Amino acid sequence: LRQRLTKLFSQIATPYPTDNTTAIQRHGMRVNWWSSVISSVSGAFYTDFVTIYMLALGATAATVGLRASINSAAALAAPLLGAWLVEQTGKRKALILLWPGFISRLMLLLMALIPFLAQGKMAVTLFVVLVALQAFSDTLAGPAANSLLGDIVPIAVRGRYVGAQMIAGLIVRIAVLPLAGMLIKRVGGLAGYQLAWCLAALIGFLATWLYAQLPEPQCVESQGKKGDALHSFVEGWRVFSRDRRFVAFCAAHFIWNFGVSFAGPFFQVHMVEDLGFNVETIALLATITTPVNVLGYWLAGHWVDRAGAQRAMSVSMLFVPLLPVIWIFARSPWHVGLIQSYGFLAWAGFHVASTPLILAITPPEYRSRYIAIYNTFNAVASMISPLAAGWVYSHWGFTANCVGSAIGRGLGGFLFLLLVKTGSLGAATLTPVRVKKAPILTRKG
Repeated sequence: LRQRLTKLFSQIATPYPTDNTTAIQRHGMRVNWWSSVISSVSGAFYTDFVTIYMLALGATAATVGLRASINSAAALAAPLLGAWLVEQTGKRKALILLWPGFISRLMLLLMALIPFLAQGKMAVTLFVVLVALQAFSDTLAGPAANSLLGDIVPIAVRGRYVGAQMIAGLIVRIAVLPLAGMLIKRVGGLAGYQLAWCLAALIGFLATWLYAQLPEPQCVESQGKKGDALHSFVEGWRVFSRDRRFVAFCAAHFIWNFGVSFAGPFFQVHMVEDLGFNVETIALLATITTPVNVLGYWLAGHWVDRAGAQRAMSVSMLFVPLLPVIWIFARSPWHVGLIQSYGFLAWAGFHVASTPLILAITPPEYRSRYIAIYNTFNAVASMISPLAAGWVYSHWGFTANCVGSAIGRGLGGFLFLLLVKTGSLGAATLTPVRVKKAPILTRKG
């Protein structure tokens, strides 16, 4: 009985693969896992209600689209700045604890205070500014977080680990999201949103404390790169520009994200303003369809480790472009539930494969910088697209946004499939190339 209980406890404590991992890797995976779970609890209290909170403060549909663009603009320079800080300091964990761990969660508390500080347009403006600062904080540490994850989680188990991590987040979502929706409705008015945001911040700070226990391996990216910031920045762009495969990869995802953002900000607006859904209905739909998302992530995690991240992402990018087209025909909650279920299955391969793929095709010596450049491309697309999408929405409505989104997604997916089909993507193999001031690494084969 003791052995069975010990085995059960071990499976609960580490519900992810640990094949051929070292003790420090297992410790890091465990700390990262539980910090992520607690962060998911925090996110469940507010993420799905951001747009509705904005509307309650008095925002218009155009303002919702503008908020998405401002978020992307605020986060535009953040990845490059974050990568530079990693290379100059080598302190990846400290960056994560400071920016998303502390500042981002402080913004949640300030958002909760908005109704006490301002009303009308001023309240909406203040909310948009705080959300933008939160986006900047979260994005700045993105390269550091991915780089650290690459050192902690071995490549052989990354797909299953990331998939299991996403599943855990979704299970938390099933449990917490209805509670958050009922809490907001029961308290009523703006006070309901304020309470939800306060709880999200407090729980988030607990996740920050836990992440502080994460072991940090030595950062190879900072070795030999401290000093001249301008030269380091120029060198990074030179390395990137010589890597034509990664440039093409970024271009395909730029078009893809432009298409995604062309309709993304307006799905909740459409449900509230056109279909007449209330916050409880939206929360219930998210809860009911989450098991489908869990199934998708579980299948995708095993698929990525078995068939490879490239293949998983390729198949996903074939089916996702159909999603906005199907949204055009939604008329009732059960229609939306079916559409969301299809969307979760279609997106699962893309989401689970993203981190293993970017870690596989980037050189460890420049990983943060490569990830930062990739994120910058995506941020530019996400900044430009909602501006055009907001104008289209106000003139032609939701259907036009869905059609435009499908076209953008389809084109981006086609370009990525072309890269995979021609064998243009592959694991990073670096060879030194002599240049005037420092060795530049390019990829071979």
